[in-house]
Amino acid sequence: MILKINQLTKSFSKNSNNFFFKKNQKISVLENVSFDAYKGEVIAILGPNGCGKTTLLKMIAGILISDSGFVADENGRELSNSEIAMVNSNDRSFFWRLTIKENLSFFCELSNKNSSKKIIEILELLKLLDKINTPFMFLSYGERKKVSIARALLKGSKILLLDEITNSLDISAKKLVTETIKSLIKSSKVELVLFATHSLDEVMSLSNRLIFINKSKIFHDLKITDKTTLQDIETLF
Repeated sequence: MILKINQLTKSFSKNSNNFFFKKNQKISVLENVSFDAYKGEVIAILGPNGCGKTTLLKMIAGILISDSGFVADENGRELSNSEIAMVNSNDRSFFWRLTIKENLSFFCELSNKNSSKKIIEILELLKLLDKINTPFMFLSYGERKKVSIARALLKGSKILLLDEITNSLDISAKKLVTETIKSLIKSSKVELVLFATHSLDEVMSLSNRLIFINKSKIFHDLKITDKTTLQDIETLF
């Protein structure tokens, strides 16, 4: 085990529109979510829209503070910011007129890290080295997602969280991204991947474990094997 999720709970306030009774309502998103994650796992987080997939990843990443519960390593130690990285489908945080190298160098400077050698190593790993001087705006959708992953890897994180990063990608771009994730696990550059998705095909092609969330809780936690079928997953809904 390299990651322990224990009793994570999160709710958000919603303002009432009732003129006579103006008070905040608590909307429960996740309730007492617990599971252990192990080295080499690629875990799909699946569930209906609004079930809390993104909220869960953000709490694991430390972007959102949980109402209760904790995230720790196998020794009960809180993970540092450098040990875990989250990638989402938003490209707006990059400078579109700058090259891949200029973008990644900028983000390295923000964290006071020596970047040049590391950037080349990661771009070579992700098969993007030939694009190093290409402006971000001229990259394909799939290549942009790979640059997002490259930025996360620059932190040296061993745990990678992916929030529906294949959204709006065509078949070839989606394949490019999923193959990249598989290679990161196979080469041990990343030890654990958790990804939120609504694509059943993606669950089948990429994950070896599925956590299904519904009504604020984990309803199913199952292994994905060669014998798992698309129908097996469809019946969860």
